[in-house]
Amino acid sequence: MTIVLGVMVCALSVVLGRVYYLQTARGENLTEMASKQTARSIKLQAKRGSILDRRGVEMAVTVEVPSIFVRPREIENPRQVARQLLPHMSRDFEWLLKKLDSKSAFVWLERQTTPASAEAIRALDIKGVGITTESKRYYPLQERAGQVLGFVNVDGKGLEGLESSMNSTLAGGSFQIDGMRDSRGRTLLMSDLPEFSKFEGNSITLTLDTRIQRVAEQSLKNAVEKFEAKGGYAVVMDVQTGEVLALANTPSFDPNHFGEYTSGDWRLRSVTDTFEPGSTFKPFVLAAALEAKKVSLHSQFDTENGRLRIGRHTIRDSSRHEILNSAEIMQVSSNIGIYKIAQTIGKKALYDAIRAFGFGGRSGIEVRGEQPGLVWPPDRWAEVSFANISFGQGLTTTPLQMTAGMAAIANRGMLMKPRIIKEIRDKNGDIVEKSQPTLVRRVVSPETARETSWAMSMVTREGGTGTNAAIEGYTVAGKTGTAQKVNPETRRYDPHMWVGSFIGFAPAEAPEFVINVMIDEPKGTHYGGVVAAPVFKDIMRTALSLRGVMPLADEDRFQFNDESDEPGAEEVVLLGSVADDVLVLPTVRLPDELIDDEDLAEGSAPDFRGLTLRAALQRANERELLPSVDGWGRVISQSPAPGTPMEPGEVIALVLSPATRDALFSVEPSPGSAL
Repeated sequence: MTIVLGVMVCALSVVLGRVYYLQTARGENLTEMASKQTARSIKLQAKRGSILDRRGVEMAVTVEVPSIFVRPREIENPRQVARQLLPHMSRDFEWLLKKLDSKSAFVWLERQTTPASAEAIRALDIKGVGITTESKRYYPLQERAGQVLGFVNVDGKGLEGLESSMNSTLAGGSFQIDGMRDSRGRTLLMSDLPEFSKFEGNSITLTLDTRIQRVAEQSLKNAVEKFEAKGGYAVVMDVQTGEVLALANTPSFDPNHFGEYTSGDWRLRSVTDTFEPGSTFKPFVLAAALEAKKVSLHSQFDTENGRLRIGRHTIRDSSRHEILNSAEIMQVSSNIGIYKIAQTIGKKALYDAIRAFGFGGRSGIEVRGEQPGLVWPPDRWAEVSFANISFGQGLTTTPLQMTAGMAAIANRGMLMKPRIIKEIRDKNGDIVEKSQPTLVRRVVSPETARETSWAMSMVTREGGTGTNAAIEGYTVAGKTGTAQKVNPETRRYDPHMWVGSFIGFAPAEAPEFVINVMIDEPKGTHYGGVVAAPVFKDIMRTALSLRGVMPLADEDRFQFNDESDEPGAEEVVLLGSVADDVLVLPTVRLPDELIDDEDLAEGSAPDFRGLTLRAALQRANERELLPSVDGWGRVISQSPAPGTPMEPGEVIALVLSPATRDALFSVEPSPGSAL
């Protein structure tokens, strides 16, 4: 008994010593190990904000979709389970078997699958196979503005386009849920779930108009197919605000299936790629010379019958002319003529003007990968380089920069910063940030801008190189371009590689939109007036119609004297017909900011502007007012003005104007309308 008791005392002492050792010397480490084995922390990303166009049409949204996972330790017969799952999944048998036979505690089988597949697998009721819900990014308009929007990966992180550059704004916050794991690996929550909506990302409203974007993409696609071109690019910009209304690339891609395309298809080439602008650059040279008072539109130049030698090089015009004035040089796109105009101001002054228009530097638009282009300093210009630069060769720029520079001419000489983000709203719809038009600098005087616009208007008249861009009822100011490309292999200009382009604005007397169209490496013919001008015309007609821009009266439009037989003597008749202190309103456009009816006092006139006729009549009936209607389409003005005290039964006059050709039969658009 003594021996047994001694053994028991020794054993108990050992146990007590071990307990003391574990509780003290190793207590902290063991507690941490236990916590790691049983505690589980789940980190979740909040719902991503939406991307909408300027009218509220959804372009990128987040939807809830099912995902399939498995706990391999609970799978008793992996081969049998693989056969059951195979008909409902996009994986092969061997891949499934490998995942089901994994040593891991948790394995994804298929993330963001279809609801039909998830329901079929749920019906199988296989032990160890589960279904959870995840957020997936969806692009309702598919290919439309695909390069602008970009895409996100399976974890919701933006990888390209605005999804990437605005990722922190769209993604919102993340939240953590603490729990414990039981013996079967299931998570038991130890605290209440957070209010997920608090972490939601902000939504972004773009300046893009999906209706103009659609027409731009379709017109580009048709031209690229017709001329078997490598690609096409179009930029549409609001002259007065710098808002980008369309950024179209062809070929395009569908962000919903970005993996089916190459990385080159993802690029927004209107911003990321540079080109030599060619003859579309000539208006900037003319504007610089007019601003310096070195030439006028009547100044005459000898264009050397279409051939001019500079050292070992010969400058050629596409058609032979002798004496041309400045405006005619623009009309027929004379390389020799524009070079002689550039000589009147010299290299340094031309370089300063080029930089003032924004070339050689980034515009600051809110997308990734914008290139600054290349403009060599004037001390590196040989004389032949000086000549080449005057007609758009020997320097590079992006389609976006060209559009912004041309918008400065259209906007009475004021260069505006291009922008594509209109506003940012939180989950409650409240505005967090709103962008405003930003003036970069005044480049030329209003008089110079008007004279340049007049000269560009001759391009679309009979005898000009851009007649295919003319729009009946409107004066179109534009410029064609046909730029030879450098072959990357030979590093020389290739006679078979060209970019045909057209850039312009309308109405020329009081511009609303600037549109730049480029067709890359067309086959058969490469002249910008043939391959690009018709695309410009399609887009411009749509944009003018959507905004309700009415043709000007004949007496308010640019006038041209076609009766003179003397070469170079065409006269500018109407450049000064409208005094600078007179506000010309050639268009009928809806106000950007409408008054919220909740802000109006009771018993006052509501705000009818922007409503269709049907909606306006309904609102008038609700307020017991008698509407007097003039016109059709949408309400553009009213009398009395919003907020004016009115009694029931009083008459309110409404003036309507068409927004589209079909506006006579228009109804209130659906919030998700893509038209």
